[in-house]
Amino acid sequence: MKDPVIIEPYNDSWPKWYNEIRCQIVSELGSTIQRIDHIGSTAVVGLAAKPIIDVQISVSDLDNIEEVISGLKEIGYEYRKDNPDLTESIS
Repeated sequence: MKDPVIIEPYNDSWPKWYNEIRCQIVSELGSTIQRIDHIGSTAVVGLAAKPIIDVQISVSDLDNIEEVISGLKEIGYEYRKDNPDLTESIS
């Protein structure tokens, strides 16, 4: 059985946490990435949400995807290629 979903009131720290994650990713991946966005419910000011910061990383060339995956692993993220939840490839 999965853990229960916990929804929290909006937290003013969520944008700050996203910015910290963003800076860490940019520092590691640099020009490999085209864009990073804070997505999902924690990106909506005032909205209660699961306290998970969703980040979307855009690349201009999928030929570099292994470099992106490797860089994300370097900073502590785990790649799950065969993850049945396609909304969560890297965590």
